[in-house]
Amino acid sequence: MIEIKNAIRSVQNDKINPVYHLKGDDHFLQNFFIEKICDSIFKSDTAYKSFLTPNEMTGKEIIDSILISDLFSTKKLFIIRDPQQIKGKPVKDLLDYCSNPISNHILVLINDNFLDKSSFTRSLTKFVDPINVSTPLPSDLYKWARFFFKENDKTAEPSVIGEIVESYGDSVYNVKNEIDKLCILIDSSEIKSDHLTISNAWGRSRQRWELFHSIGKRDLEKSIKLSKEIIGNTETMISLVYPLTSFFQELLYAKMNNGTISQSNSYIPLSSSIKNNILHYSKGYAKSQIEKSIKTLEKIERKQKTSTSNDESDLIHFLYDAIG
Repeated sequence: MIEIKNAIRSVQNDKINPVYHLKGDDHFLQNFFIEKICDSIFKSDTAYKSFLTPNEMTGKEIIDSILISDLFSTKKLFIIRDPQQIKGKPVKDLLDYCSNPISNHILVLINDNFLDKSSFTRSLTKFVDPINVSTPLPSDLYKWARFFFKENDKTAEPSVIGEIVESYGDSVYNVKNEIDKLCILIDSSEIKSDHLTISNAWGRSRQRWELFHSIGKRDLEKSIKLSKEIIGNTETMISLVYPLTSFFQELLYAKMNNGTISQSNSYIPLSSSIKNNILHYSKGYAKSQIEKSIKTLEKIERKQKTSTSNDESDLIHFLYDAIG
């Protein structure tokens, strides 16, 4: 298994492989890696990038697409999502291609299921080492933060990196987005802690962790105020359902473990400041209240996906039910 940063480093050094196999469900990292390939192989040329999906095309159509070459040896990038879903003879054809690819074609195979052990995936690993694009553990976000500062030709004090990961570390995307904004705002080659104060003075937007903190403290008035500020600005109800469910599940685990939490290596989509206060938050909730909130979130998710809903209304009604 190849770590994503090592793969990116090779691409940036113009060491391009004809076939890549991405395993993991972090779509930001998947797209980030593909963008790096495009930057390297196309440079100033017009990009030829084709997305091929088994649920929209037959296996034969997919194979035919990647096999078509032209007289001018044009560089082409093909992306196949969920190649393990291809059935029949095209599976063998695809594996044959991976063992003997066309020189001016780059093929990226993406499998969201990191644990997939299908016969196709097992056979593919004989030709291509998979690249890990699972969401990083919180401890790895510090390394990503330093990487993103370097991408902006800047460095940052450890305290700056710590505060960014603490406040925005629920996803790699949020960490990168905040660093990019900070680097645009600050001219200095090194970002220092006092620069964060300058940055915050430029109309700071509310963040997800602030809302979760107020929910944990059962502060209904502040939770409603924060929800109105972030819905439609930085969040939607769908984007909040999964982390909210994780938040209440962590509260439930704390209750079930009699006020203790065993440290887990699994990724939880919550910032460090929230995870560190789960035990404190859980003391303000009854087990039955937490279970009811999780069930309510399941209903909201189904409603959001199957009918027209108002995000702000759904979130505020949930807050009244959960902490009112």
